[in-house]
Amino acid sequence: MNRKQRHDADGPARVKVPRGRPLRGEAEHYRERILDATTAVFLEKGFEGASTNEIARRAQTSKQTLYTLFPTKADLFVGVISAHMELVFSRHMDYVESGKAPRRVLIEIGCKVLEMFSAPDFLALHRIVVAEVYRFPDLARAVWRECVERGQVLLAEYLQTHRIGGPNYIKSAAQFNSFVLGDFFINVMLNPDLELSERAVRSRVREAVEDFLRLHPIRARKQERPHGNRR
Repeated sequence: MNRKQRHDADGPARVKVPRGRPLRGEAEHYRERILDATTAVFLEKGFEGASTNEIARRAQTSKQTLYTLFPTKADLFVGVISAHMELVFSRHMDYVESGKAPRRVLIEIGCKVLEMFSAPDFLALHRIVVAEVYRFPDLARAVWRECVERGQVLLAEYLQTHRIGGPNYIKSAAQFNSFVLGDFFINVMLNPDLELSERAVRSRVREAVEDFLRLHPIRARKQERPHGNRR
């Protein structure tokens, strides 16, 4: 029996699982596969029931590679949540340096935030954090630090750059998020059937931005004097 016949007789070849520390160029590829597998496992089994063995198997990678990129199960969970948040965070410098009117930028930011919190996978993951907060407080702290707190810092930088709110810009950023999410967040957390159309999202965000700007009107930005006019 030749090699091909032996292969056919034994069934399909086993998938080769990469072992050891991934090369720098491979890390992002493994990271995406691991996060996809992590999302599926957490949504099926919750945080406590999720197994790193199962995640590694579904991602077709070794546990050594898994732990090199994500040292703990909490790091895996935060990585999944952060991947969703990055859709908002990645535009930060574009917003800061944009010549667009602040009202328009705030509407864009608000829509992205509300769309993210409306996404079924993100909501299900967020419900897991809420359900596990007392048994796994470090998980909740990590999600708060890497996602909520980081988002507020980035938004505060934008608000300060455009002289909106303050002098505590972190507080102003938190108020903006409260205006955008408001009762929607409570309703959607408790009502799995609640859905918002794209039109409804934009309408809600426009109202939230107007309410926020009534509390924190846009102030004129200071103009620098030309060097020749200085005394």
